[in-house]
Amino acid sequence: MQFHRSRPAAGLICAAGFLFQAVPAQASSSQNIYGIVDACVARSDLGAASRSMLNGGCLSGSRLGFRGTEDLGGSLRAYFTLEMGFNTDDGAIGQGGRAFGRKALVGLRGTAGAIEMGRDYGTTFYVVQPVDPMGLGIGTASSTIWSGAPTTTSGRVNNSLVYLSPSYAGFSMRAQIAPGEQSSPHAKRGADAKGFNLIYRQGAAFVGLSHTRVSNTTDNNDDRATTLVAKYDFGRFSLVGIAQDGAWKGSRTLAAPSNPSSFFSRNYRSYLLGGSVKAGIGSINASFKRYDDRTSANFDADQWSINYLHPLSRRTTVYAGYSRLSNKRLSSYGVSDASTAYSGVTPGASTSFLAVGMRHAF
Repeated sequence: MQFHRSRPAAGLICAAGFLFQAVPAQASSSQNIYGIVDACVARSDLGAASRSMLNGGCLSGSRLGFRGTEDLGGSLRAYFTLEMGFNTDDGAIGQGGRAFGRKALVGLRGTAGAIEMGRDYGTTFYVVQPVDPMGLGIGTASSTIWSGAPTTTSGRVNNSLVYLSPSYAGFSMRAQIAPGEQSSPHAKRGADAKGFNLIYRQGAAFVGLSHTRVSNTTDNNDDRATTLVAKYDFGRFSLVGIAQDGAWKGSRTLAAPSNPSSFFSRNYRSYLLGGSVKAGIGSINASFKRYDDRTSANFDADQWSINYLHPLSRRTTVYAGYSRLSNKRLSSYGVSDASTAYSGVTPGASTSFLAVGMRHAF
């Protein structure tokens, strides 16, 4: 990990010395292995063509993880997480073949908060993930709500340095900076990612606010978004709302302000309304999304999604889900599930996705 003239990063590292007061006495430690294995039978309608397949994770991305903690004494604790993704259908490693592409971090936690370093999600992910009615699965919110990562496809940030505050009266805060680490030294902050979120969690209520920026390589413009989420659990049912205002001015130009096959145009607004209702021992979850491309191309889209989750045990769930997306004008956005974006949609056509599957957690 290479830092280049990173004053914010250096400040966070120096602050760690004040946040934690290590005590030499060493106490207990623990490690555990965890994971999810998800597989589904899926059919996608892309307009002029359709596909049927066995897919490796429609409700949740399949993963294998290792995590552990060590009590260093005096309320100070060290911890780590290493998490790899894989495809259940063919056993291939996910996230472009990275050994621990889902998450790889080490941290220290004390009474004044925590410092983490490694590969992690963007700050917006941590306000969207707890409220998405689709659980980031079939019809995932992340297809039209940007996570704050440098790309639209990964959701994760390399070279991440994070401060996590303690919770106070239901409020907590996360701040992140990730040096862009350009291949050659550069005088500016090109390709850096920066973000923060503020979360209020109390009883049945959850409210989150985040803002994130990713500079382009020359540091003369950036991609940025502000996101507000809210969820309230009434017991038998819950309601959710998400709104994001964004501008991809670091990676889109005036000449090419938007791409009909990829969400996140030069200027956009994205909305989600949804919720969940208990149905016997299972649950029905639904969402409606509206993507508003505010450039001259006006590549808008509407999408609604619904699924049913039926637990067979505490760790095993069977599910079925359906999502339909209506493209406006010549946009060709596709539906997404937990592990796949179904591209190749005929411009202007509606596209749909149907899946039945099983998830086992361990």
